Amino acid sequence: MRKGSFEKMPPSAWGAFLVVLLAGLLSGSVVHGQSRRVVNGLGLAPSLQAEYALSGDDYVFTGTNTPFSTGGFDGLDLDRAGLNAGYERFWDTRWSGGATLGLSAYSVNRNGGEVSPLEVDIAPELFLRHWNTLGSFNFRQRLGVEYLIAGGEGNESRARTRLRFDLDRLLPVGRVVLRPRLSYEAFAYLRFQRDENEPKERTIDFTALRAEVGLRLSDHFDFTPWFAYQSAYSNVLQQTDIDGNVVIPGGRRNFVTPVLGLDLRYTIFKGKQVFDRRQLPTQH
Repeated sequence: MRKGSFEKMPPSAWGAFLVVLLAGLLSGSVVHGQSRRVVNGLGLAPSLQAEYALSGDDYVFTGTNTPFSTGGFDGLDLDRAGLNAGYERFWDTRWSGGATLGLSAYSVNRNGGEVSPLEVDIAPELFLRHWNTLGSFNFRQRLGVEYLIAGGEGNESRARTRLRFDLDRLLPVGRVVLRPRLSYEAFAYLRFQRDENEPKERTIDFTALRAEVGLRLSDHFDFTPWFAYQSAYSNVLQQTDIDGNVVIPGGRRNFVTPVLGLDLRYTIFKGKQVFDRRQLPTQH
């Protein structure tokens, strides 16, 4: 697997990157300063992936999505069982685009402890990716628009957009190639119009900061252990006791979930013959 070509970035691009990074850090500090922070138990996210390399850098992939939660009454709980698939086409060395489809099955507890029948959410997405370099680092930006078709009773189907920045570098160590990587992603529901009687929502609904080290053992197999802080931003109502006293104040809440994950990927080449290509991280 060859390295991507590392081109020097002009000072203006460096400046733009630093401005974006600084703005993200400042916005995060403002959010935390005005909100209450609630930290959930550790989540676990194993994933099995299969990627089929087409001509050039193009590919199709499929993978599992089975997040687990810890710290509940039952210990380790499977939150949902999901399957993802996607296709990406590269128009040149910098620009690419594609589509993904996510299926997620789960059950929920209704009032009285009744478990609902299996419910399935469907999330088709279109995305655009730009690939640049910062010195010897790969710097990518990914913008996607998806529509969540909620299968659960009473759940609302909504469109949302997601923007991700990621920075990584390939480091050959003997026959193994390491890929240390850092990514930050923000999600926001698309709100075209809000009724006056509807409660206000946060501007950014979810964020995810992820650090990982990918290990490529061969042209066909690689795995990536990773750790992430996933945050959900909400406005909550205050809770009172039977006498009307406020027990838990309302307002802004940041629900933070630390997640430990492991992605295992097997790559198949078209024509069964290995060829040079730039392969993306397991977080497609």
